[in-house]
Amino acid sequence: MTQKEIIFFELKEGGDFLRIEVIRLAHPHAKDDWDHRWVKSNVSLKAGGFSGQFACDLMISDFQIFKEQLSALYEKMDGIAIFSTVEEQIDIKIKGDGLGHFEAQCKVMDSPGTGNSLDFELEFDQTFIPQIVNQLEKVIQTFPVSASQK
Repeated sequence: MTQKEIIFFELKEGGDFLRIEVIRLAHPHAKDDWDHRWVKSNVSLKAGGFSGQFACDLMISDFQIFKEQLSALYEKMDGIAIFSTVEEQIDIKIKGDGLGHFEAQCKVMDSPGTGNSLDFELEFDQTFIPQIVNQLEKVIQTFPVSASQK
């Protein structure tokens, strides 16, 4: 029996983390681009004394945009990369200080619009950025974004 590869990206600091696992297309037989760009995802996190998980639908184009911004941030070490979602269930803002230190301000919501929310921060250095970019690239390769979906 072959086990299916887990496709994800993850931010982590010590024992704290935010992990977004992309499971499958939400509407694999959709005819229009809007419906075809959604993916079923699982979010898990640990932040201090808080931990949890929830399922959500995300747009694959958000992963592409975030990967491009994060790659540019790695080159400059100064600036911001943002992962934000249409239904506002995940918002990540990574800021670089120009010296190789990064702070990720994260907000997650377990249900679109009216869910419970948690704000937390993760800090890491530039050595983690290439791994995150590679994880995002694997997501994008597994669930490609067409030119009309960008």
